[in-house]
Amino acid sequence: MFEYAHGWLPDRLTVEQVARQYQCTTEGVYVLTKLRLLRTLGKPPPNGTKFYGRNYILKLGNDDAWLARMSDALVKYKWDKNHSKEKVNP
Repeated sequence: MFEYAHGWLPDRLTVEQVARQYQCTTEGVYVLTKLRLLRTLGKPPPNGTKFYGRNYILKLGNDDAWLARMSDALVKYKWDKNHSKEKVNP
C-alpha cells in the first residue's frame, strides 16, 4: 500500500503525501483531520501548512480497523456532500 515502504520517507509528511499513501484526495485528508481520524504535528493555523508524522501515518496504515473507519468516513462525507443539495425539478 505504501509507495515508500522500502525506501526513504521524510519525517514530516504533507497533505499531498498523506493522500498518496492512503489513496485518497487532499480533500479527504482535510476531512479525516477535521473528524479527528488524523492528527497533525503541532497546532498549525487554519490556513497554514499541515504536517503529519511519518511513524504515525505508517502505523495507522497497518491498522485494518482504522482503515475501515477511514473509508466509511470518506464515503459518508461524499454521500452527505452529494445529497445535501436539494435537487430542483424544472
